[in-house]
Parts: sequence; C-alpha cells; structure tokens
Amino acid sequence: YCASKFGAFGFNESLRYELRKLGKTGVHTTCVCPYYINTGMFDGVKTRFPLLLPILQPEYAANKIVRAIKTRQALLFMPRIVRFTCLARLLPTAVADWLVDVLGISNTMDEFKGH
Repeated sequence: YCASKFGAFGFNESLRYELRKLGKTGVHTTCVCPYYINTGMFDGVKTRFPLLLPILQPEYAANKIVRAIKTRQALLFMPRIVRFTCLARLLPTAVADWLVDVLGISNTMDEFKGH
C-alpha cells in the first residue's frame, strides 16, 4: 500500500513537470495524500495519536478533495501534518526511522482487517 502511494505521488510529480515543460496550461493535477480514511478498506487500522493523526471520515475527505480539485490545489495533505512526511526525507535515515517508530506509523496496520 505504501509503495503504491509513493508511486502515485511520484507519477503526479513527473506528470506535472512534463505538462509544464510542454506548455499544457489547461491541464491541472491534484495529488491527494490522506492518512487513513474510515472505510471498509481500512477496517481495524489504529492510530497512536488520534489528535495528531486522526482516522478521517469519508465525508470530510471527499469535501476536501473536491475543494482541492476545484481550486486547482496541486497537493492535498490530510491532515495537514502529513505534509511533514516530505521533510522527513531530509533527515538522516536513523532519525526518520526513529520518528516513524515514535509516531507508531509502522504499527498502524497490526490489527488490520480491511479488504
């Protein structure tokens, strides 16, 4: 799952660059980067810090996504703190790994039952 999200992010980035280079000003992309959304797909997913990284409600996520598309927002991070995952790449690997452990990100799907 994480690999496909990373792939979608990279695909969006390269597509945006190519459209810009080709002068295609009438085409816009919006890359949506949510934390988990409370659907059957993520049944059983847990979050260590729900105030910091809440499981998102589908209606909330859908409204944010539609608004981002309508306003031609290039990137949508939900919740906003997810934006800092990009900055984590600038950290030394050991520090980034420690941060993942502290936030419990690697354990979120330990009780995953989704489909």
